[in-house]
Amino acid sequence: MGKTVIRWKLNEIMAQKRVRNKDLAQGIGVTETSVYRLRKTDEMPRMTPERLNDICKFLNCQPGDLLVFIPDSEGDETMSEAREHSTESNQVSNTGSFMQRLPGKQKSDEQLHQEAA
Repeated sequence: MGKTVIRWKLNEIMAQKRVRNKDLAQGIGVTETSVYRLRKTDEMPRMTPERLNDICKFLNCQPGDLLVFIPDSEGDETMSEAREHSTESNQVSNTGSFMQRLPGKQKSDEQLHQEAA
């Protein structure tokens, strides 16, 4: 049976939204050190549903925006490989969203995936 990797993307989401540790800490009622620790880990940290709710409310995002599920069939995928896989997936989906907003420039998911490869 393979290993499953769930990658935590709080650092990426905070960077995209230009939110500082201090701002999130004040917004959810924790210390900046706690936010720093949450932000710097790649693996899903243990937290209460209330804490996840507070983070999502403050960042105006869904829990799924903070997580990436990457099943590993061989059981030997490392976190760096998981990050690489996640980044490639995000590039394809971000390109797709951008292309869908441009009239006359729409591409299928298959075309976007081929370009990303």
